Amino acid sequence: MKDDKMKIEQRLQNMKKFYVKAGDMIDNLPDAIPEKTRRMLKDTILGDKDLKKLMEGIESHRPPRIFLIGRTGVGKSSLVNALCGSYVAKVSDTVSCTENANIYQCKDGDRVLMDILDTRGIAESESLDNKVSAEDALIKDINEFTPDVAILMLNCTHRDDVSSDVQFLKKLARQYAEINSIKLPIVVVINKCDEMAPTRYKTPSEYPQNKIEKINEVVQYYKGIIVRNGLKIENIISVSALIDWMTPDGMEIDVEDIANLPQYDIDNLQIAFDGRYRIEELLDILEEAILDFEAQMGLRMAARLTEVVRRIANHLNNIFAGISATIALTPIPVSDIYILLILQAVLVSLIASLSGRDISIDTAKEFIFSMGGIAGTGFAFRLIAQQASKFLNAVWPGSGSAVSSAIAGGGTAAIGKAAMSYYIDDKTMDEVKKKFEESKEESASNK
Repeated sequence: MKDDKMKIEQRLQNMKKFYVKAGDMIDNLPDAIPEKTRRMLKDTILGDKDLKKLMEGIESHRPPRIFLIGRTGVGKSSLVNALCGSYVAKVSDTVSCTENANIYQCKDGDRVLMDILDTRGIAESESLDNKVSAEDALIKDINEFTPDVAILMLNCTHRDDVSSDVQFLKKLARQYAEINSIKLPIVVVINKCDEMAPTRYKTPSEYPQNKIEKINEVVQYYKGIIVRNGLKIENIISVSALIDWMTPDGMEIDVEDIANLPQYDIDNLQIAFDGRYRIEELLDILEEAILDFEAQMGLRMAARLTEVVRRIANHLNNIFAGISATIALTPIPVSDIYILLILQAVLVSLIASLSGRDISIDTAKEFIFSMGGIAGTGFAFRLIAQQASKFLNAVWPGSGSAVSSAIAGGGTAAIGKAAMSYYIDDKTMDEVKKKFEESKEESASNK
């Protein structure tokens, strides 16, 4: 499913209603589903601590507050766009602090993605007057802003002597900890790796070894300055935030000219070329660095909404596979076929709801049968194999049920992965069927 603005909002709303939908679906299961199974479903799904924590994060997340410090031209706005994967830093100026710092809100429509305190390097800042130094003014602004993480941005192609910026951050981090009784996490980002020679290679997967080695040399250069100045950081990473944009009708546009476009085109800019390098790794680093859970979830909502959806769906899949395996331990052949089908249909329906679609149990059943091949024959054969294994109980008590359990759990997991491919990743049905077969084979090889 594509992450356009309306669908993002719909997805968030559906995710917030997830528990209500799950509870209602379990309560309204057909009478053929035993009450014991219903209770197990409710207790396992609604009582799962990890799932509950993820859902609470969606309900109570807040935009992360990011303090950016970097010299003019280092690419701070480009980094914000690269993190979000869309043109959002058409940032709107909401509060002007001093001549040296501004607080911005990055928005996607009406949704606030992140708050950013944007500053120049301390070496480029100027005093307000004879009584207030630029450094003191910035420290005051930063303490009022209470950032969740600080990002020191450096230029990969300019080996600046940033000792003054590093010393400032060191002083700031110490004062911030004293005032707020919490440390200020600092991440160093070396941007514009795409401009490192040979510059003709802009696609990260095509970076030659000599380019990568030069990038690593710059990282070591800046790391040396940081170490010598005694600044404690969470991590340091080299990235490229390069994205070329185009209008909805396919016209490529220079970043400098975007402001002159009609508002509709600005709101619907698309990626013409994606030259982002190690941005996913940077997101991992930022998530780990941010200490506040609500802000951490806010970063995921801003930059990794699909990943959050997939994480919840994967967790659901594991829960349902486990329940299916438990139910399939029933030693009586055929007794659990219908229950397993309903369980799998509930799983498919819940995964679809996470993606922003609302489908019925019957629609989910149709999806399951379509995975089994023409007219569901393949699925039927697998059910027969799963149930037939229970006749082994007559020879070796319990052995057939164990085989049945493994088949049921693996089959449910494969169906869940297929549903994620179709409803979350927006794959075609042919691609989804291929994914289903791969998941089955993987499950079988692990037994």
